[in-house]
Amino acid sequence: MSWYFRVTVVLTIGLLGHVTAEELKAPNSASNKWRIWDNEAGSTTAFTDQYVIGNGRIGAMFSGGQKSESININENSFWSGSFIDRVNPDSQPTVQEMQKLVRQGKFTEAEDLGKLGYIGTPMSTRNYDTLGTLGLTQAFPDGNVTDYERWIDVEESVGGTQFSVGGITFQREYLASNPDDIIAINLKASKPGSVDFNIRLDRGAWDVVGLDRHVQYSIASNNDSIVMGGSTADARPIIWAAGARIVASGGEVSTLGDNVLCKGADEATVYFQSWTSYRKKDPKHAVLSDLAAVLKSYSDIRAAHVSDYQAIAGRMSLQFGQSTPEQKALTTPQRMVNIAVDAFDPELAGLYFQLGRYLLISSSRPSSDLALPPNLQGIWNNVADPPWGGKYTININLQMNYWPSLTTGLADLTSPLNNLLKTMGTRGAKVAKEMYGCSGTVTHHNTDLWGDSAPQDNYSPATFWPMGATWMITHVIEHYRFTGDKEFLKDMFPTLKANVEFALEFMTEYKGYMVTNPSVSPENTYIIPNSNGKTASISLGTTIDNQLLWELFGFVPEAQAALGIRDDKFAKRAAQMRAKLPGLRLNQYGGIAEWIHDYEESIPGNGHTSHLVPIYPLSHITSSNKTTFDAAITSLHHRLDNGGGPCGWPRAWTVAMSGRMFLPDIAHERLVTQMSECSWNKTMLNQGDVAPFQIDGNFGTPAGIVESFIQSHEYVKTAPPGKANLEAAYTGELDKVTLIRLLPSIPAAWAASGGGSFTGMIARGGFKVDASWDNKGKLKTATITSQLGNDVYVTIGQTPIGSNRGQSIKVAGQGTGTFVNLRGVKGTKFTVTAA
Repeated sequence: MSWYFRVTVVLTIGLLGHVTAEELKAPNSASNKWRIWDNEAGSTTAFTDQYVIGNGRIGAMFSGGQKSESININENSFWSGSFIDRVNPDSQPTVQEMQKLVRQGKFTEAEDLGKLGYIGTPMSTRNYDTLGTLGLTQAFPDGNVTDYERWIDVEESVGGTQFSVGGITFQREYLASNPDDIIAINLKASKPGSVDFNIRLDRGAWDVVGLDRHVQYSIASNNDSIVMGGSTADARPIIWAAGARIVASGGEVSTLGDNVLCKGADEATVYFQSWTSYRKKDPKHAVLSDLAAVLKSYSDIRAAHVSDYQAIAGRMSLQFGQSTPEQKALTTPQRMVNIAVDAFDPELAGLYFQLGRYLLISSSRPSSDLALPPNLQGIWNNVADPPWGGKYTININLQMNYWPSLTTGLADLTSPLNNLLKTMGTRGAKVAKEMYGCSGTVTHHNTDLWGDSAPQDNYSPATFWPMGATWMITHVIEHYRFTGDKEFLKDMFPTLKANVEFALEFMTEYKGYMVTNPSVSPENTYIIPNSNGKTASISLGTTIDNQLLWELFGFVPEAQAALGIRDDKFAKRAAQMRAKLPGLRLNQYGGIAEWIHDYEESIPGNGHTSHLVPIYPLSHITSSNKTTFDAAITSLHHRLDNGGGPCGWPRAWTVAMSGRMFLPDIAHERLVTQMSECSWNKTMLNQGDVAPFQIDGNFGTPAGIVESFIQSHEYVKTAPPGKANLEAAYTGELDKVTLIRLLPSIPAAWAASGGGSFTGMIARGGFKVDASWDNKGKLKTATITSQLGNDVYVTIGQTPIGSNRGQSIKVAGQGTGTFVNLRGVKGTKFTVTAA
């Protein structure tokens, strides 16, 4: 006899939308080129086997298990604790002594001192935590599972699982809705009354997060819901809560302990919600209120979700060509195994490209000033201690997360990044004053949701780098160049200015130059001269620092002119300091020098290519200067020839650089091997070196692909009357216009399967570009739409600015030539063809 009280909840069909047997058609994912799919369930191993969904704030990972499924759940403000003031109390005199030691060439002594007096106290920022799991156990009739299929559809942002047992077909759909700010899992069956399952929330076993670590309650509520919550172990804890509710059509819903049971339903939907005290005063109340407030039907929630997602994702398309029928018939894992440099799968590559955009839409959504950007794993995490803490690493990783945003039509998704930059600006002001005795703001190579700006770790190649915020602020510069949004620039200018102010006061004199000191070339080391092989990382005036500051100082007059700011004194200081920066120079290998002196690298194949920042993502090195352009190519080959560009973000970076350098064969090889060697074949998620997953590679590779199809980082001087040839212009020059390069570096394989096309790629200056090409990679036609009414030059291929020996193009109503100047008002469409 059962001694518990069961309350049966009977719901109307209108809340779900009844499903009939005829509606459960075979998914037929093989015919849908925008699906990652398999005919086997995944394991409980996250990232290698589990598909991810997210709405920018909450996320989930599902494997498509049949009788039971453990769905990993996340909320992106659930970190390990509140803000910590970590500035080392002895840092300021330590920095001064380190500067002296570095100038004297006493690098080991400087590093040893820094490991005591420079590093943060404690050593680490907060880390990203896992929320736990939503366990789902489903009952089936006797029989074997047949006709199994699972998928994630990047055209709809909906995942699914379908299979048959005992003559009944069962289906689950998974989505994370941004409009309704909730996760929904919908369960159906082809036979009425066959949906039987129960759910429970927990925080996992000891080997995952410690048995229900930080869980202070796990209870049923409202006869159809459960809520779990607690707080972190901290003096000022993060309070959190997570809950789930079942809404069913037919059958009955009840609670037992901290489980919710559904029996005999025709259809049911599990709704999941989570909040923390980062955004809500009372997370538990917020969770239960949100769950109780779900009144729309699942079909309506799904329709609103798909419409919202497609309005963003549909802004841009890319076709590499047609895959063969044999390729299309295979599952995604089979195709991922088969793709090779000489066996390209164009539609699979297109899917991989759009997966990157799907992940950014799923992990970075504007909402408020509390919206957070994707961390090293986006918003997904299944362990308490993810690799590198799942933090915001800002010596390449967070930067790369947003590389595809501006070129692929996702500029409005960058506001979470800008929120963090402003938070860093505030926190970093205190660090700048206490560590360096400087005004302005500084952040080192890591931060967290609180904008912690103190040095991270005790690892010389990374810790002693004060230019993290400086690199990050170049995203503000690029955002303005793409969008022309003066309100955005006005909002971000104080943070940008604070970065300039810090640099102006921090830099010191060295052999006639003004340099950063101490600093490093991120995560690289060199052999100290005459030291019997000893290595060091610490240095001064590294190339990456010089180039970031050259860009930042140079943008000051551009920003002031755009905003109507008259601050001649500030602009003059920035210009004077810019003139004293060490310039680009060639090293002993004929490449771009990485340090201010020529050192022998201890790891010639290092994954970081920080000295090549001026060719990508910045734009100081272009084909207009053959010397530095060829030297950059030499540096890339030097890295690759020594094993550089390994899996993940380093390989993504090489895809982008090879596009900028007009090296199509390398771009192709880097893309294909990123897919075949560096991504999990079941999910297409990027392998992060020692980490099972690191999202930056999934973001950086699509951004790199764009550089082979369209470039807009070069500028042309506004020529004086009578000037015969065009001249290149650079950051800091006010009289210039953007140059758009069409099809600068298409690999043969990206055209050979029937040609290709793209729509909706975005160029600097506010231009939307559509283009198509034939099976030889030759332009068929392009349409350039002016979104701001700016002037622009357009060319095709690789002709350097200043030369007229390239392919001629024709622009209807504008003229013919190697470079054609387009002039029109906002909304003007220009049609470009080969002349």
